[in-house]
Amino acid sequence: MMHTQPDQIIGELQSAVQNGLLPTRHRAHGTAVLAHLTAPVRVAVLGRPNGGKTCVVNMLLGGNYIRLPQGLEFIEVIYGPAAQVTLNWPDGEAQRYEMAAAKPDGAQHAMIELPLEALKTTAYCEVSLPAEPVRQQDVLQNLRAFGQVFLWCSEAFDTEEQALWQSVPDEIKDHSFLVMTKADRQIMKGELAERRAALELAAADAFLGLHPVATLHALKAQADADQSALWDASGGRGLAEAVQAQVRRGRAADLDQAEVLLAQLGKGVQAGGRATETPALAVQTAVTPNTDETTLMGRLQDQLQTAAQEMLADLDTGKIPNADGLLSRCSATLRALTQTLTQEAAQDAEAAEMLADAQDGEETLMLLQVEQSPTAAADAVVVLLQLKKEMGARATA
Repeated sequence: MMHTQPDQIIGELQSAVQNGLLPTRHRAHGTAVLAHLTAPVRVAVLGRPNGGKTCVVNMLLGGNYIRLPQGLEFIEVIYGPAAQVTLNWPDGEAQRYEMAAAKPDGAQHAMIELPLEALKTTAYCEVSLPAEPVRQQDVLQNLRAFGQVFLWCSEAFDTEEQALWQSVPDEIKDHSFLVMTKADRQIMKGELAERRAALELAAADAFLGLHPVATLHALKAQADADQSALWDASGGRGLAEAVQAQVRRGRAADLDQAEVLLAQLGKGVQAGGRATETPALAVQTAVTPNTDETTLMGRLQDQLQTAAQEMLADLDTGKIPNADGLLSRCSATLRALTQTLTQEAAQDAEAAEMLADAQDGEETLMLLQVEQSPTAAADAVVVLLQLKKEMGARATA
């Protein structure tokens, strides 16, 4: 799908949600998608205490903005018109301070507001893993509450940390990076290459990538516009660009889902003035009125089978498929199928029943688009094949 006017899509979805225009079955999902699109993408920076998390957040912000002492379990960094911090204590007490006057003794949570334009689209949450094993697991199993992109910060990523990360749900790992902090020390010891090679093996199946970062040098590079070479050499640029690529991908997936939801209302190209790709595998929507049911189901079966086989061929080549493209093709095929069945449903009870199944398939594809992974793409093709099987059963009944 092509997104030429994201603000227009958000406006149309907001109007549809506020005015109750979405079908009942899609209202909760539409509200969730709208919440994602109207809030900054959250990057969770986590790890054990003294793992270099604050330096990484400061580096990504472009300056030494966070200067709070150790001991806070959660630090949120969001946009605000003035630099200030709100501290929360376990007993429910909360106090707001100017940054320089903050006294966090005993506080558990801090929310820092900064007047940085970048925070309007990307917010940060620093999470320090508790010492107690039960609380550690509680945090790790509920990471979705903290963000959509995840950075595990560690100088060593030792066997204990590897065991902790192993328990994290796969959907989190698919949006996570391992950040080897304080790489400056490894360089001075002459151990960086060896350490990186060891961590690459440990991180291969558990993260999107490994990023050694010399954080002190990266911060220095951020403070001086003439230090572009140092910004590259420190590893800071590579990590920052990888994070922003994930942020953009997540936003694009949300826009795709918004477009599918608006299609339920007949919006899209005509109503919104947006250009949409015409997929090569889209099901034909022109159906001759009063077509015999067996013929109709047979034709739709053939079209679904052709689309699924061509996409499965991509998956069978042994290479990692383009998950985003595959999911878009599946969505377009199923959307066109729904349009065809909608034309027939008023005259044919079988088509009406099949329409309900196709709409269920559309909803499943919306959820799969959140993952944007090869596994999700394969599951989307399975949805098409299952619909084809159900059509075959109806045609022979």
